Amino acid sequence: MINAMSTSISGLLAASTRASTAANNIVNAYNTSTPAGGDNSTAALRSARAYVPQRTLNVSGKNGGVIATTVPISPSSYEVYSPDNPVSNQQGFVSVPNVDPVVEYAELIRATHAYKANAAVIRTLNETFDAALDIIK
Repeated sequence: MINAMSTSISGLLAASTRASTAANNIVNAYNTSTPAGGDNSTAALRSARAYVPQRTLNVSGKNGGVIATTVPISPSSYEVYSPDNPVSNQQGFVSVPNVDPVVEYAELIRATHAYKANAAVIRTLNETFDAALDIIK
């Protein structure tokens, strides 16, 4: 039963990582930056690095459970024509993170379901431990 608890806790942590990654992608989905090789005439505006969206990958742990890691999405951005944007290059293009909000919301829903499932397993294990202790008394 201890292994089941450890596995469920790792699942909770993986779901938390998935939710955090998706939330970061959503928040930064519309950040713009100068495309690579752009003009650096306004250094203050161009000093911020472009946001690199991430994706969460789950890998089975050596002793059970799951390990969540984040990896950059490739390509990390695409160019959009926006000549009025203060960070646009001489041709009027800006880089926008390669984030699809619909996919990120689906990731949040997926993380929520995984979190609930692992919490239910922990709750059931707790009830089983309590029942076992009552039998021993």
